[in-house]
Amino acid sequence: MVFGRGRRERNLMPPPPEYGPSVPKPFSELMTQGPMTPLERLARQSRIPDEARTLVVQIDTEATQAVQYIAAHGITGLEAFEVERIRDEHAPASVRSYLDLPPGTADTVPLQDGRTGTQLLIDELEVLLNAVRKAVAAVGVSGQVQAVVNHRFLVDKYGDRDLRLSLDEPDQRD
Repeated sequence: MVFGRGRRERNLMPPPPEYGPSVPKPFSELMTQGPMTPLERLARQSRIPDEARTLVVQIDTEATQAVQYIAAHGITGLEAFEVERIRDEHAPASVRSYLDLPPGTADTVPLQDGRTGTQLLIDELEVLLNAVRKAVAAVGVSGQVQAVVNHRFLVDKYGDRDLRLSLDEPDQRD
């Protein structure tokens, strides 16, 4: 804003803080906009540790992508069922169990083998994320097999010919 001739208003606002352990990112920057999934809703709970929140979002994202891939390719079976259960039942149950712990004790009171509720939650979420990734790898094998079969068919049918298209007229042979 200009005042008189050549004078400008000084910006007295301090720069935004650097995000880190003492200044957490606002939820608006952590989560996507639009309708929330059940896991996103749980991840927005203020008591969820940052590391667990990141894992919850990863599980939600990767499981949703896996379910979409599985549905698009008509794959049925245990993997499809397990991925949906992880996203819709097991991960939310783990987070809810953590939230049921009394505030202030989740990362101070040992629950099992000297591990706190926070450590148990992170361990459980890592197990679930790895299970989603294993299921995706298992169903991905069918896509890999199809790609190899298609490649072999094309090489067998067309050989080592140059498969690039050109607009040149083919050679006329007598």
